[in-house]
Amino acid sequence: MIKLKIFGMGVVVLSLALMVLSYYHYTENTRWILDQVDLRLLDGATALRYSVGDALHDQQLRANDPRLAELSVRCSHLLTHLSRDLHLRSLATLIRRDDTVYLTSSSLTDQEVASGEFSNYFKPYPQLSKPILAAFEDGQPHYIAADQVSSHSRTLVLPCQTPQRVTYLAVASVDAFVVDRALAESLNRALIEGVVLLLVCVPVALVFVWPLSRQLFSDELTGLGNRLCLKRDLLRCRFPQLTLVNIDGFKDINNFYGGHIGDKLLVRVGDYLRKLVPSQTRIYRISGDEYALMCDTSPRCVSVEYLMERINEQRFVIGDSEFRLSLTAGVAQGPHKLLERADLALKEAKRIFRPYVHYSPDLHSSQSSHANLLWTSKIKEGVENNRFCAYFQPIYDNNSQKISHYESLIRLVERDGTIVGPDFFMEAARKSRVSSYLTTFMIDQALNCIEKHGVGCTVNLSIDDIVDHESRQTIIEHIRKKTARERLIFEIIESQGVENYQVIKSFIDQVHIYGIKVAVDDFGTGYSNFDHISQLDVDFLKIDGGLIGQLNDSDRARTIIEAIVHFARELGISTIAEYVSSEELQQQVVALGIDYSQGYLWGRPQAQVQVKQPLP
Repeated sequence: MIKLKIFGMGVVVLSLALMVLSYYHYTENTRWILDQVDLRLLDGATALRYSVGDALHDQQLRANDPRLAELSVRCSHLLTHLSRDLHLRSLATLIRRDDTVYLTSSSLTDQEVASGEFSNYFKPYPQLSKPILAAFEDGQPHYIAADQVSSHSRTLVLPCQTPQRVTYLAVASVDAFVVDRALAESLNRALIEGVVLLLVCVPVALVFVWPLSRQLFSDELTGLGNRLCLKRDLLRCRFPQLTLVNIDGFKDINNFYGGHIGDKLLVRVGDYLRKLVPSQTRIYRISGDEYALMCDTSPRCVSVEYLMERINEQRFVIGDSEFRLSLTAGVAQGPHKLLERADLALKEAKRIFRPYVHYSPDLHSSQSSHANLLWTSKIKEGVENNRFCAYFQPIYDNNSQKISHYESLIRLVERDGTIVGPDFFMEAARKSRVSSYLTTFMIDQALNCIEKHGVGCTVNLSIDDIVDHESRQTIIEHIRKKTARERLIFEIIESQGVENYQVIKSFIDQVHIYGIKVAVDDFGTGYSNFDHISQLDVDFLKIDGGLIGQLNDSDRARTIIEAIVHFARELGISTIAEYVSSEELQQQVVALGIDYSQGYLWGRPQAQVQVKQPLP
């Protein structure tokens, strides 16, 4: 009878949990749907701006231009295709003159497309709202919900300004009925999901969960609680203390005596810990040779010093073998992140060869500082012993259909021959002021490659390399004396978040004097890139590999890449696709008009340049 009541209570709790889970899924899906709608609107408004907005409104300054009407027609057709590709209701541009807002271009309705007759050029806009007027005043984007206008749509109003200082609004709208239908489908799915899970979980709980509940929270070898049991019990305590205990040298015991002796020793240690600790302290085995001791308040816990002394005195006899053990421990108190903090204290105790360490916030900086010191030491040792080298990855010209040039990539060769990429050591290199040396080293490697093989070569420069006056002058002085510099390309990384464009532009203008070209890496990771790049006279844009990788699956990624290619072509900039790994992806890249491709399809980074490498 008692078991039946427990099971009935479990079913009720399970039902409530499934209802909460279904509601959570519904709210998350709702948030995701609305976020996707807003992203789609932002994609549409941004693509509109860089496709037709600036050109159309600069043309309007010349009122007597006979091509104005023809341009308006072309813009309307382009916006119609763009809105359909992005699944938007409409795209339009607005301008304000003499306190009147005019519609300057818009996508066409199906009726207008069928009839071929439309008149949407420069006529007063009938659906004025406060957000539209506010966008003209404050220059900030505004979202307009469906209930704020007469039409059933959600709209984004994005203020834009052309190079000729013409202010206009890029307007993107999506049908609210589509959003409502998606939300209704999400609600139905959540309800069905809850019912199905309930119907499935009840018999599963009856057949499996009940007999397995004890095994779920127990260590099979010792019968102690496991890591899952520890995490559950920690949630029930108000201010627990946790001690993690690790057997020193247990791996050697296991290797020498065998796993069966090691297992018996683990059981004996668990039994002995039970005898040592007070009844209020719970013991767990959470991994191979690691135990945890947890109690609700510190005064009820066994002293870690006492625990160490008694373990050191104890002799564990298994068969003909006698074992004397020592422990290392980490101790932490408090209601938050207790397991992680005790583990951090345990690692620190092992690092400094102490029997135990109590957690303190200083341990976080200590661990980070230790990692930085380790890499700083490796970097300096690498510089002294010439352990740095350059790898080269080919870049394929999609027009001439041959390898055009190579990107040079720095590598560190550790003592055991392991090749380490810059993601591991560059942060420590910057903090130790070695990055400037590594930059000049890579410039020399690239120039040697150019002289030896007669091919172009790129070198990555960080924003710090350019903004720092001393580093910038070192780079200029270094290339000034080199004869092979005209085939050198500087690739600027970390293009996001740059503020001092005047220094960057001055550096680009200066290296152009020496015949060196400039590329910007990871272009397309943010919409502000379009504004940023218009201020810099660069020669190449490397389109972010994350966008390229989505070409076969995402219409949004394709639309953004098309806008980038169009934008770059208008500015006379060549484009490079990163992470091209398959023939299918290469065909998509070529179809979009991208000038160059880089990725595993054309070659992995190698220590030697393969000039005669066969093409796929």
